[in-house]
Amino acid sequence: MDNKCPKCGGKLRVFDLKPECPHCGCNLMYYNMEARLEADAEKAEAEWAKVDALLYKLTPRRIRQKRERQAAEEAAEKKEAENENK
Repeated sequence: MDNKCPKCGGKLRVFDLKPECPHCGCNLMYYNMEARLEADAEKAEAEWAKVDALLYKLTPRRIRQKRERQAAEEAAEKKEAENENK
């Protein structure tokens, strides 16, 4: 923590343990929460992309091909079911 309020810039003492700023009453814990959540989501997506790339490299080729064939078959079955319903 920067030891100052993000809204009013008032100095926060070490013993200001309340979640509100003593100067302006701003809730320090939830101030600008949406922007922080969006930043966390972007970080998580980037980390998952790295993990996904690593898993792709570690997965044997024949297993990847089998999964791709299964996905293609499922997509074809779904298309046929949609055409029959029309």
